[in-house]
Order: sequence, then C-alpha cells, then structure tokens
Amino acid sequence: MPLPGRSFFRILFPILFLAIALPAWAKEGQITILFTSDHHGQVEPIHVSNLSKPVGGLTRRMALIQKIRQEVGEKNVILVDTGDLFRGTAFSEMTNGKVDCAAYQLMHYDAIGLGEQDFDYGKKTLLEYRKEFMLPWVSANVVSAGQPFLRPYVLKSAGNIRVGLIGFSSQDALSVARRENVRGLVFNPADAAAKGLHSIFKKDADIFVVLSRMGLEGDKKLARNNSYLHVILGSREKTGLFEPIVNKLKDGTIVGPIIGQAGPQGLYLGRLDLTIEGHRDPKTKNATYSITDYKYQLIPITGDLPEDPQMIALLDSYRSKLKTKPLDEPLAEAVKADANDQGDSIWGQMAADEIRKASDADIALINSDFFHSDFNTGTITRAILYEMIPTDNEIVTVEVPGGYLRKILEVAALKRGQGSFLQVSGIKVQQNGDSVSILVGDQPLKDRQKYLLALNDFLADGGDGYEQFRRFKYRKRTNVMIRELLEKALLSRKSLAGTDLEKRWIFQ
Repeated sequence: MPLPGRSFFRILFPILFLAIALPAWAKEGQITILFTSDHHGQVEPIHVSNLSKPVGGLTRRMALIQKIRQEVGEKNVILVDTGDLFRGTAFSEMTNGKVDCAAYQLMHYDAIGLGEQDFDYGKKTLLEYRKEFMLPWVSANVVSAGQPFLRPYVLKSAGNIRVGLIGFSSQDALSVARRENVRGLVFNPADAAAKGLHSIFKKDADIFVVLSRMGLEGDKKLARNNSYLHVILGSREKTGLFEPIVNKLKDGTIVGPIIGQAGPQGLYLGRLDLTIEGHRDPKTKNATYSITDYKYQLIPITGDLPEDPQMIALLDSYRSKLKTKPLDEPLAEAVKADANDQGDSIWGQMAADEIRKASDADIALINSDFFHSDFNTGTITRAILYEMIPTDNEIVTVEVPGGYLRKILEVAALKRGQGSFLQVSGIKVQQNGDSVSILVGDQPLKDRQKYLLALNDFLADGGDGYEQFRRFKYRKRTNVMIRELLEKALLSRKSLAGTDLEKRWIFQ
C-alpha cells in the first residue's frame, strides 16, 4: 500500500488541530443545579399541625439529592446553599453548629454562600469549621485587611460546562451579627465586586452562578446591572419562588440571569435544569455561553420521601452527645405568657429581672427581639427555649448617668411594638405626650446620678440602633450567659403566667 503524499498531510494536520482546539463545549451541554437556603439549624423535620407527617429534615433531603444524582449522573449535578447554616433550633445550637457542618459535609455541597448568622460563633470558629469540615463557603465582597476573607468563588465542572459559583454576602451582617464577630471585616457593595469578577475569571468559567444574601430586591438590582450573570440563587425571604424570574425577548431568548429562591429551613429542594450553548466569535476566537432552555421547580421534602441511612447515623451520633441535657426535658409550664398591648412582655420581664439580679445592677434592659419566637401556653422544654433564644448573649454592665438613660428610654418609647423596644427591670416608665417620667425603684430618676445598668452584649455593642451604649467607657463583661440563666430560672419557678405581668411601661 503506497504511503500518503504531502498533500494528504497538509489537509490532515489542520483537521487534527481544529479537533484539539475546539472541544465539545462549543456546541451544547446540560447541567442540573440543586439549591437550598436559610437552613438555620433545621436538622430535624418540622411538625405542621395540618399534616400527618413532619416535613423537611436532612435525612430526607439527602435521600432526594442522592436520587437526583443517580438519575442525571453525579458529574452533571451541582449542589449549593446560599448561606445561614447556623442558629434556629436547639439541636443545632447545643452542638455549636457542628451537626449542621457535618451534615453539609456528608451531602457534599459544592459551594455555600456566607450568611449573616454564619458569623454567630465568631470569625475564628467559622474558619476552623471551614477547615475541619472542608466546607466551601464563598464570598466575593467580604474583605479582611485588604484581602478576601474567604474564597470569592468556586470553579466546578458539570459535564462539559465550567461553572463559576460566586458568593455575595449582605452588608446587614454588620448590624445583625455581634460587633466583635465581624470586627475588621469590610462588606463591599455586591455590584462593584460583581463587575470586577467578570474580567478576572471569565477565562476560567463558562457560566456564572451567584449565591446571594441580598434579598429579592437586591437580586433584581444585581441582575439589571450585571447581565453577564446566568443564574442568581437568592435567600432571606419567608417563602421561596415557585416560579423563577426570567426576562425574555419576543423570540424567547433569555436575557440576563434567571433568579430563583428555595425558601427557608429546607422545606424545599430547588432544582434548575439548564441547557447551555456556547458560540465562538470567529474574529476573537472567544466563546460566549447562554441558557437556551431550562426547567425550574421547588421539590417539597415531604414525610413520604425515604430517609438516607448515612444521615440517620450521623445525626444519631450527635444526639448521643446531648443525653446530659435532653432537648425534650420539661423546664416549666407557660400559661398565656404573651405580650400585652402596651409592649410589656412576661418573657421580657422575666429575662430583665434575672439579668438584673445576676449582675446586682440597679436597672436591666433587654431588646424584645432577643426572643426570636413566642410561646404562649404549654410545657416549656429545653428545645422550645433554645428555639426562642437561638442566639445567646452575655450580660454586660455599664455605668450610665441618669440623663443619658432618660434619652435612651425616650427613644425606646418610640419603638413600641417593634423588636427593638426595650423590656425593663428595676424601673417604671410613664410617657405623657413628649415627656417621660421614670422611677428607679420607688425614687424618681436623677439625671446627674450614675446607675449600674445591665444589658445583653448585643445592646451594649450598640445593637438595634442603640449606639449610645457604646459611648460609655466603664463596662464589664460578666461571663454570665443569659439563656443558661433563664433555663435555671424556669426550672426554679416551675411556671410562667401572663397574670404575673406588671405594667412597667405606661403610655398615655
């Protein structure tokens, strides 16, 4: 057989070169994105009164994730969460969030946004957990000492599509988290960070997926200003988006990113199936990618779904560590223990009284939203107390001149009905029009006298808009944690009844 001539090789070599230079991604690819948000420690299923079986929970979430991975091929699936793993349930809180981290590690999340509550155990603990559990937290707009605090993004290949998973944290973390937990961090505007990122890693990724903590309106703004993004998966809303927000031209072409939200507490698993097409510019040889088709759904985690045995075993191992303080242990009975229409709360008064006694202070103040939920009537268990107080605080004492205290209470009076309204102990406050009269014990408040005031550390750091408390130089941390203090108080008093409520705020 004669050897090919030179003309054959002149034709063959360019063909081989093109075959190497133009990989399969130049035409089409399919990926599946699974997404969750605002986990808030919801490891266990939630019991809903009108349903016979509980919903949500990690054992069923993992089983559903594994089922989808098997159906479409694990290499084609990306699993993400938009952040706020911590705080919200007793199980999570009593393990300091470790049960949530271990569970997310077991489920093999590819990227996790950095939420406000993820700072609740402090920056150092967050970095330790990231290393211990190999969790891929990402945030492109949080900076420490001029450098990214965490990885801005994660690059993940799904099939033949390269996906950039970008995190954008909310600047609200500066007001939601304890000041010491975010000290030294700068939260840059998401828009500015998004524009800079495109030029940095557009060569490394074909499509760009955002894990956002901006809220829905923030997501819409991000989409308007950054059309190069393909998907924005958001959070911080009370419910998920059962239909995505998609902008299309008349011919059906998708313009800008698809916006979706799975909703809080793992009640739904979001699923977004995408068909991606890449087109190469014949002049620049650069490829651009677009979504040509999609299917979006929120899949409910119902009680009829199977449970994953590995997750069952993991959660059981953490439950065994809680035997000395069982979650279902009764602490006291509540009888119509709710707030009245004047803003006084029996829960708030009990907390303020215990804080004042424990610190031997003249006066104690606590913000009403220290309690994240209400419990009116029934048996108060440890689990219920931890769900009411998912974020514990330390008692701090400060010396405050009476005149400053008067101004603070005048501000508090305007916040009646809000979470920042102050529950009080050791004083009575009466508002008559614009004037406020205050009794400390049974004596009128003296503007020039200094009073020892006990607060939770959130207020002492200027939380809920009370920046005045940060100005006082004499302050002392007591190392007394309020939730543990209240747990002991409930065990001692056996009951908490609305009939014990005192009128400490009087509005006329």
